[in-house]
Amino acid sequence: MSTNRRRHANAIPIASFFTWLCIGSFACVGGLSYVWCKNQLYTTGTDIKSLERELVDLKNKNEVAESKIAQLSSTAKLQERYDTGFIKLVPITNDRITVLSNAAPAPKTGELRPVSNERTHE
Repeated sequence: MSTNRRRHANAIPIASFFTWLCIGSFACVGGLSYVWCKNQLYTTGTDIKSLERELVDLKNKNEVAESKIAQLSSTAKLQERYDTGFIKLVPITNDRITVLSNAAPAPKTGELRPVSNERTHE
């Protein structure tokens, strides 16, 4: 006969609760994604900066090595090392020298030679 009229009055509004739960979850995931991306940018920036420093250091070492190579292979330095006996060189004798020419040898007459057909293909 008498039904409880307050039966639905204290119930939790589930639809509203899940709506706000989804909105809060998306906001939380968005915020965490933003922080993760910013952290990734910072980490990548520091990595790039350290690699650029390393590249500059390697370029400087290359320049030092190239100047050292140029210094050690200079004629004066090589002559000095030869004079002190550090470099053992043997003079080249004329019987060891071969002269090469760029001229092609003249063809011998009466000899078979390969011939190409120089007709143009049209």
